[in-house]
Amino acid sequence: MLKHRICLILMLLIVSWFGLYAGKIQKGYDALKVYNYFKAKEIFEHSKKKHGIPSTFGLSIIYSRSDNPFSNIDSANKYIQLCDQRFATTDSLKSKRYRVYNITKPSIDSLQQFITRKAFELYKNKNDIAEWNRFIEAYRLSPFCFRAMDLRDSLVFNQTKQKNTFSAYDEFSKNYPFSIYVREARQRYEITLFQSVTSGNTIGSYERFLLQQPNSPFRDDAENAIYKLSVMHGSIPEYYHFIKKYPNNHNVETAWRAIYSLYTVNYNPSVIENFIKEFPDYPFKETINIDLILSAKKLYAVRENNKWGFIDSTGTDEILCNYEWVDKFSEGLAECGLHDKAGFIDKAGKIIIPFIYEEVEPFQNGLAVAKYHDHYGIINKSGKTVLAFEYDEIAPYSEGLAVVEKGNKYGYVNETGKIVIPISYSKAGSFSEGLAPIELSEQNGFINPAGSLVIDCKYDWVSSFKEGLAKVKSVGKLGLIDKQGKTVLPCVYDLLGEFSENRIMVVQEKKYGFADKNGKIIIPLEYDYSDNFKLPIIFKNGMAIAEKNKKQGLIDTLGYEVISKNFERVEVISEGLAAAQRKGKWGYILASGKIKIPYTYQNAGYFKTELARVMKKDKVGFINQQGKIIIDFTYDEATDFGVFGKDWSLVTLNDKLGIIDRTGNEIILCEMDDIQKEDNHLLIMEKDSKIAYYDLLKGAFLWKEQGF
Repeated sequence: MLKHRICLILMLLIVSWFGLYAGKIQKGYDALKVYNYFKAKEIFEHSKKKHGIPSTFGLSIIYSRSDNPFSNIDSANKYIQLCDQRFATTDSLKSKRYRVYNITKPSIDSLQQFITRKAFELYKNKNDIAEWNRFIEAYRLSPFCFRAMDLRDSLVFNQTKQKNTFSAYDEFSKNYPFSIYVREARQRYEITLFQSVTSGNTIGSYERFLLQQPNSPFRDDAENAIYKLSVMHGSIPEYYHFIKKYPNNHNVETAWRAIYSLYTVNYNPSVIENFIKEFPDYPFKETINIDLILSAKKLYAVRENNKWGFIDSTGTDEILCNYEWVDKFSEGLAECGLHDKAGFIDKAGKIIIPFIYEEVEPFQNGLAVAKYHDHYGIINKSGKTVLAFEYDEIAPYSEGLAVVEKGNKYGYVNETGKIVIPISYSKAGSFSEGLAPIELSEQNGFINPAGSLVIDCKYDWVSSFKEGLAKVKSVGKLGLIDKQGKTVLPCVYDLLGEFSENRIMVVQEKKYGFADKNGKIIIPLEYDYSDNFKLPIIFKNGMAIAEKNKKQGLIDTLGYEVISKNFERVEVISEGLAAAQRKGKWGYILASGKIKIPYTYQNAGYFKTELARVMKKDKVGFINQQGKIIIDFTYDEATDFGVFGKDWSLVTLNDKLGIIDRTGNEIILCEMDDIQKEDNHLLIMEKDSKIAYYDLLKGAFLWKEQGF
């Protein structure tokens, strides 16, 4: 009995004790509710040993807020972590008692997420390496820790890049092996190591590098440098000496090709025979004897097992399908791709320019633009660099000069690679008729090949010169100037067309007329211009469309009516007839305006080679000049005869392409996905992603890809 009474007394004391402290904690949370942070903090500080969970939770709230003098996000993090640790080890009975203070596992997690998110933003504003290390140490379990590491690593890596030494990159890689920048650091290590050892840019330095770093990813660069320094003048003795001294250099084959190319530049048979006598160790003798034959051949790109090669005009394989891509031959050389690099081969399939470039353009006048290490330069047909690879863009040569871009500025180089007009313009265009458009201070003008400003930069926009005239824009309006900068048409027009038959359409306030090349308005602006016009109106066969009050007719180059404006739409006269529309239907009229072929068609085109393309019920057919149906209304689309070829039309049916002749016979069934004119009467076509060549004159396939 006494024992039970003692237990009862102890229980009452415990309950009383807990209630006492529970009441104290409650007062702390009550103070927190009314933002009495001093009282709340004092209560929680004194209670955190005996009532750790509610006290540390309350302290984390106080320290996480910004509206009190105790605000300290790291302290908030410390206390919420203590709270979380203690809560995880408390029994379920006690954890239920904390719900009165809204202390649950979700609420602890929520506050912890808030604190870490806020801490991340605060540290992010500091953005300091030491601070980020503190954050990473204090918040290592936070999901923001990885982002903090990336930001910390970014700062460290930027410092490393400023040092830009191979030892600095090596140190970074060792100290931060899991950084997102470690791959770049290792790459930069290899680069800077290569640059350091070979800083002298001598053959000896590159030889030492290869000896010290035989497995370096820059081995090829070192071999290339040795090759380049060995053959600086591009002479045959230099190439031959290089071959003998460095037989294992991967450029040996290129050197042999260069010797052969230089020696046999004219492809004269006697020269080729002398070459064999002088260089009996030339390793590619089997290709020499067929060079002259190949030079006259036309070669066409073909594909086999996703690799590309070339056939000749008889369909015979000339260059095996070993390349990842190929382009057409230009000046005897064709671009090809191998291992994601571009180079050039000749018609014998010989590698003339090695596969070291990211991009190349076709040769023009013995020069080609190429991209190497993300920069553009110019090479010649022996592979020698004419213009260093240090430009952002290089345009094709025009009138002996090419536009080059560097650092968002533009200038010009000549065909020897010399900068003849400084890289100083914000924009620059190709030369045309002796002048090139340039931009300075957001205004445009023209320079001559000497770089002298011929027409002041005073226009918002200019076009290139064509037939002695250029379009210009000023204050949002268009005009014309001549090559002396004299105004031919003032900048008062909303739209200018293109010259055709010495007439150009001019538009002002939705009205159009025509001017001549002297700037004289020959035909007044009295016709209605519509945004529905697909193209600017031009003169064709001495006529142009004139529209008034939604009615069209035809005028001549002096503005006189050829056909009166009585039609909804009308086209110019072609082969004696003009397509015209009335009441939504098309027919054909004579120059007199008299109907020749009734208005029965949904659409109608020009007569070309005595046939015209017409449409009925959404199908296309062809009629002759008497209106007789020559080819029935079968196809969805068709080209005019004379456009694709005098005797052939490209037709479409159910989104498939075919070829018909002038009688409507299907030369190629409408089964193709694409058909292009490759060369004269030779077509290249595609079906189900497979290609084939078809000879229209022979009426037979020249070559088919397997599965075509």
